[in-house]
Amino acid sequence: MNKLVKRLWKWTTAYVVGAVAFIQLASILLENFSSERVFGASSETVMQVIFIAILVALPIVMAAAYFFREQSANAPLESADITASGDYKQRLAVIPFANLNQDQDGGFLVDGIVEDVITEFSMVREIEILSRQTCFNLREKDLSNDKLRNEYGLDYVVSGSIRALDDRLRISVELAETVAGNVVWSNKYDRVKKDVFDIQDEIVRRITIALIGEIEISSLKRAHRKPTENITSYEFLLQGKNNHHKFTKHANEESRKNLDAAIIADSHNAQAYAWKACAIGQALGRGYLEPSEEVINSVGELLDTALALDPNDFECHRMFCEVHLSMHQFDQALKSGQKAYKMNPNDPRVISVFGEVLLRLGEIDEGLLYLEKAYQLEPIPAGQTTSDKRLAALFFGHYLKSDFAICQDLIERMANVDNRSWLLNIELHSRQSKNYLDLNWYKKVKNTFSELDWSVEIDRYHLNNGKLESKLLQLARSL
Repeated sequence: MNKLVKRLWKWTTAYVVGAVAFIQLASILLENFSSERVFGASSETVMQVIFIAILVALPIVMAAAYFFREQSANAPLESADITASGDYKQRLAVIPFANLNQDQDGGFLVDGIVEDVITEFSMVREIEILSRQTCFNLREKDLSNDKLRNEYGLDYVVSGSIRALDDRLRISVELAETVAGNVVWSNKYDRVKKDVFDIQDEIVRRITIALIGEIEISSLKRAHRKPTENITSYEFLLQGKNNHHKFTKHANEESRKNLDAAIIADSHNAQAYAWKACAIGQALGRGYLEPSEEVINSVGELLDTALALDPNDFECHRMFCEVHLSMHQFDQALKSGQKAYKMNPNDPRVISVFGEVLLRLGEIDEGLLYLEKAYQLEPIPAGQTTSDKRLAALFFGHYLKSDFAICQDLIERMANVDNRSWLLNIELHSRQSKNYLDLNWYKKVKNTFSELDWSVEIDRYHLNNGKLESKLLQLARSL
């Protein structure tokens, strides 16, 4: 409702300004020629007609403003302003703050504070924010307001700077609109480091109020989510997250050491346990650690500990959703995915895995809505420069709907076709008796997949459909 009032107010203001200008212009013109000869009426009569017409047209303009608002709420998901719920929401990006220390070693603190601010925004359901990865990719691009609005669909941008001096933080922050670049809100903070959570809360609260007005924002109850009262533990946590985002083997090892140090400094730091589980998961996924029962069990134990300390940690619920999905425990995956999404409706990793689970449970249209939103917020997942993971997820959903044309468009957009999309597209072509042997997507990677153990790969599709699994395995072995 608040959004609608703002839209109507803007349209009405613009209409009144235009009407006043038109009346002034009409008055000047009527003084310079005979209105009776042109219109068959006196200038006074003409002006009266203009006044009446303007008054009559005002309700029409108001109705048009409401109509276009409704149209935007029901526009296709390709529009960057539409979310999975179908509601129009202000779209925001937080550009990584400048590090005024000129200290690369201290950059983790600056980036960590900004990352936490992004996470805070992502937990506010009434707005939509770009993912951490996309925001950080904007750091060096120096895009104009027009490009930020047209290429990323942004309504507002948050930027600022941070200087750390001993135990103090000096933070400057501003919110600017992308239409004209006007600063909507700004502030400066000079506080001790231990007040960093209060500063983050105030930044998010003030900006959210500036965007959507005075509302009750339940997500900002930071007292229940503050990772630690120990600033040393918090700094080790930020170092661990910073190294985790580098995705190299050495950085992954350092990340786990940092997170161990955070736990030693404060054994009640729930996020440290959750991020260590994530770091181990990254190491397993990238081959930095040999999979063993002990290592795999440690991930579950870390997540259990984190959730026991903080049941509202959406990262834990997201990771549990991933684990349950990989183990084909679809009902449990759905419960964890629902919890994670309820806590954080703007995190593309949460939205994506939730959409994947919905596909397996037959909720294909709803699952595709979430996968579309994840693609809009983060086309390329964190730590990957050319990944087609988001497109492959969309391909799978449209395959389940037998959307042949859409699937062909998606696979043509993939830089590197994965074996699942490749095999499913062969099955889709075969089902419709269409030739595929001379098509680029088929020939380009055929040899790459020739030595795969298809029984293992198809099991990793997590299909929840034994008949389809058997059909695909038979097809793969015949190629």
